[in-house]
Amino acid sequence: MRGCPPLRLLAPLWLAALGCSGSPPASKEQLGALMFSDPGLSHPAGQACADCHDAKVAFRDPESSRSTSMGVMPTRFGMRNAPSAMYASLVPPLHQDDDQRWIGGLFWDGRAGNLEAQAEVPLMNPLEMNNPDRATVVASVRAASYAPLFRKLFGDHALDDVDTAFAHICEAIATFERSSRLAPFSSRYDRYLAGEATLTASEIRGLAIFEDPARGNCASCHPSRPSADGAAPLFTDHSYANLGIPRYDNSKFYLQPETYNPQGVHFVDHGLMATVGDPAQDGKFRVPTLRNIAETPPYGHNGYFENLAYFIDFLNTRDVGSREVGTCTRSAARARCGWPGPEVASTVDKTIGHLGLDDRDVADLLAFLRTLSDEPSS
Repeated sequence: MRGCPPLRLLAPLWLAALGCSGSPPASKEQLGALMFSDPGLSHPAGQACADCHDAKVAFRDPESSRSTSMGVMPTRFGMRNAPSAMYASLVPPLHQDDDQRWIGGLFWDGRAGNLEAQAEVPLMNPLEMNNPDRATVVASVRAASYAPLFRKLFGDHALDDVDTAFAHICEAIATFERSSRLAPFSSRYDRYLAGEATLTASEIRGLAIFEDPARGNCASCHPSRPSADGAAPLFTDHSYANLGIPRYDNSKFYLQPETYNPQGVHFVDHGLMATVGDPAQDGKFRVPTLRNIAETPPYGHNGYFENLAYFIDFLNTRDVGSREVGTCTRSAARARCGWPGPEVASTVDKTIGHLGLDDRDVADLLAFLRTLSDEPSS
């Protein structure tokens, strides 16, 4: 594009990205932000990355009443709860550590090694943005108002070759996801660690429970203190665990046509095992960061838990009470009637499930977890 378009034709962010009206030079991060929010990149048009990762609610799906996200086709639902995109840039590629534990990788099952590979999947998934091929995505970018910016950043012929253009599209989206906007480290707990804020008595008690190996022991998988080099805690060790979460029988994924779910209501989510092919990893899912945990319902890989108190109740009482007593609703007192069995029983983590926390302990733990919420993104 030669010069800047009339102001009425472009939103302020697009003008800034194009370097108009005295704005900073254009960047891949700005281009990625435009693509992340563009509903024209689905087929048919109507769903953007931001629809399932909304900046106003910590980059998670704002339709939190559903266990999994609906795609651009209104009858199609994914198999898992869409996690927050915040801090995803700090997840390492999938690998085994010195103890042969699987660490890192994006998605719940670690199958994407970096943000570029991750960005490709929802674009092409028929249960999400439903593009039939890369050429369709590239054609949408060619027709977008920000196409001149794309060519400015990647070259005049950057949209001519489909594979090259598609790689650049994923690169730009990943660059945005690596920006400080998605990893601000701006919570009150961060300010507390820096000596710039205080915690209430309840929050201090909750932190103690969180870190105590004999009580919550949460910090064993969700480190809460700065690392040896002074880096802020990520509240995840990027490992994998089977928490014994029950199958969510009301998941709309079970109702998908055989093309998308050949097993129908008998579907079992095998998690990491599907990625690495090791039965010892059956039913294990990546340990997520707890940053912004209070802002990102529902919880669990399948969205079984609609609120955080309910999830903590499960971790505290999973193995308390009889599973044979009566019928439990999702909001029932589980310590009285027992929880449904796990979706995959063979690898369940036995270090949780009978923590012995009382009502005040749980309230204090919840109070602490709320201190991990970042300042709202603009």
